[in-house]
Amino acid sequence: MKLATPTQMKKLDELAMDVYKIPGILLMENAALCIVAKAIEMLADAMPESKTVIIAGKGNNGGDAFAVARHLIQSGYPVIVVSLVQRSMVKGEADTYLQILENIGATILFVTDEAEMPRVEESLKEAHLVIDGIFGTGFYGNVTGLFKSVIRLINESSAKVLSIDIPSGVNGENGQVGGIAVKADETVTFSLLKPGLAQYPGAELAGKVTVADIGIPTGATRQLRFDGQLSAGSELCKYFPQRFVEGHKTTFGKILIITGSKGMTGAGTLAAKAAFKTGSGMVYLAVPKSLLPIYSITVPEAITIPLDDEDGLITDGSLNMLLEKSESMDSIVIGPGLTTKRQVAAWVKEFICKCKRPMVIDADALNIMAETVAEEANIFEIRQAPIVITPHPGEFAQLTGLTADEIRANRIKLAVEYSRKWSVTVVLKGAGTVIANPDGKYYINSTGNPVLATAGSGDVLSGIIGSFIGQGVKPLKAATLGVYIHGMCGDILANRSHMQAGYTASEICAEIPLAMGQLISESGCCLGYKAKQSLGGD
Repeated sequence: MKLATPTQMKKLDELAMDVYKIPGILLMENAALCIVAKAIEMLADAMPESKTVIIAGKGNNGGDAFAVARHLIQSGYPVIVVSLVQRSMVKGEADTYLQILENIGATILFVTDEAEMPRVEESLKEAHLVIDGIFGTGFYGNVTGLFKSVIRLINESSAKVLSIDIPSGVNGENGQVGGIAVKADETVTFSLLKPGLAQYPGAELAGKVTVADIGIPTGATRQLRFDGQLSAGSELCKYFPQRFVEGHKTTFGKILIITGSKGMTGAGTLAAKAAFKTGSGMVYLAVPKSLLPIYSITVPEAITIPLDDEDGLITDGSLNMLLEKSESMDSIVIGPGLTTKRQVAAWVKEFICKCKRPMVIDADALNIMAETVAEEANIFEIRQAPIVITPHPGEFAQLTGLTADEIRANRIKLAVEYSRKWSVTVVLKGAGTVIANPDGKYYINSTGNPVLATAGSGDVLSGIIGSFIGQGVKPLKAATLGVYIHGMCGDILANRSHMQAGYTASEICAEIPLAMGQLISESGCCLGYKAKQSLGGD
């Protein structure tokens, strides 16, 4: 599903009006009808005397609110309209709808001063439904004064809340909140989903989101470039690598996982198991030789490569062997459970520089890489292979020199910026994981829940992504599909027990085949097993 920024939506409106000659008031009317349909649905259990309170701000969002009020009143619903804008300040199409309300005798309260807040509070006491039309998707900054007080009253009310386009106080670009925002039960947004509705806390505040068609021509949409997408199973299932009848273990990808240190053997184990569960035919574990017995027991299916070590840490004497082994691999995962000690950091940086196979860089390898960001010869810039990095906000902060709070406040912008800067695919983990590509395209993941917030979950993800790359899926697609499947595993577990806690990374890993099968089934994809097409001859 395409994501449209507030700026892009403004441009779409302009194209619809200027190029296709669709009157702005018609777009507003269509938007209102979509809101009305949802409002009537939410009023299904209301008592006849229960009121709907519609709170209107300025501009088009306020105009939408006035238009909604007209339709509900004409349908027989008791409505109170609260305008937070002086009558003389209402202009354009919004003024047209306000005049209609005045002419049909609607109850309209003009509240423009905090001294008048008791009128709003009294109205809300009678409300079964509150329709939020205060701010639109273009809001940014902090909510103050009267607007802050009104939003607080809405949130304290026992009424259901329906937001027009986006909950007021939520930034449509990034989902951040300007101090306070409306907490909606449902949101009807227009034409295309907004990034702020797919990032937290905006996604949570929006409740159930409906994307409504208000009549903007598809031709207008084709004239703009939309870099962002919300990941959808119907699209992602097409990325699955095909399984051929004549295939064998080497056909389905050879993945090398470089891992291991005392006390951290579980990380590589989880990554390897995840790779097998995702379909890798062969998984190699390059590990300190002193820890080899552990991996032989925990992942007996893997081929182990014992490396020279010192006190359980891989030494730089193993570098040449690792580079040689990597040449025959289809993908590399490096980082889980390595540690960041000096003797490890030295060869990790050199390996990443010289390796010629696609890599997933995770965990400790990311922390080691952070040491190079200020260097003139940044490893990202001189490496020889495609790279996917999988940082959480703390790791990304170290890589960029920013704070974790700065990262969380601008996840999309920064993921895209640094993906382009470093020419790597960035998987910025967290609620609504952002997957960004150097060409500016990005995905926001739509699966997952707090089940995934457990030790080792990231190692499972790196194994999944590495496995897909090893099976021939391009890095961006592998990362997007991998994150989606990883989230589905969490959703399967949560739905099974109705709990979002109490699960381990091993249990997440175990659900990978079910998640993949469920995705294929729900999406209607028919992958199956095929014979390879003949290359000619008899």
